[in-house]
Amino acid sequence: MNLEAATQRIQKSFEKLNEAYGRAVFDEIAIVGLAGRQLNLHYYEGPREAEFLGDFADDSVSVRKELTEDQTANGGEFSFTREGDGAGIDAYICLGPDVYLFCNHTEKSMAEVTADSAWLNAQGQFLNLSQFFAVDPLLL
Repeated sequence: MNLEAATQRIQKSFEKLNEAYGRAVFDEIAIVGLAGRQLNLHYYEGPREAEFLGDFADDSVSVRKELTEDQTANGGEFSFTREGDGAGIDAYICLGPDVYLFCNHTEKSMAEVTADSAWLNAQGQFLNLSQFFAVDPLLL
């Protein structure tokens, strides 16, 4: 899958996710390539584009352990953290080799998001999105 197709798939899936939840689950999403110690921002939607990469090391602390273990993955693996308050990244999906979709709600933690009973309906949409990239990874 190329970047344009990936962003279209993500946008369509997040529309379904938000519809199932009744409001936005994440207000910040970013496609980031990880090449060693270099970060490449390939796509961003959210309130803090100018600061996102500069704050990434601090904001990704809660998901970093899982992220490091998945860096050789081809696509589809995902993880959530309940510790990512505010700017802290709440979830990611591995889109392809060394490229990830990072998801965050900048005002709520995943613990707050998942405490809402609407999350039960919405979580399937997140899983469906991850499966698109398991079958057809993003190649940059």
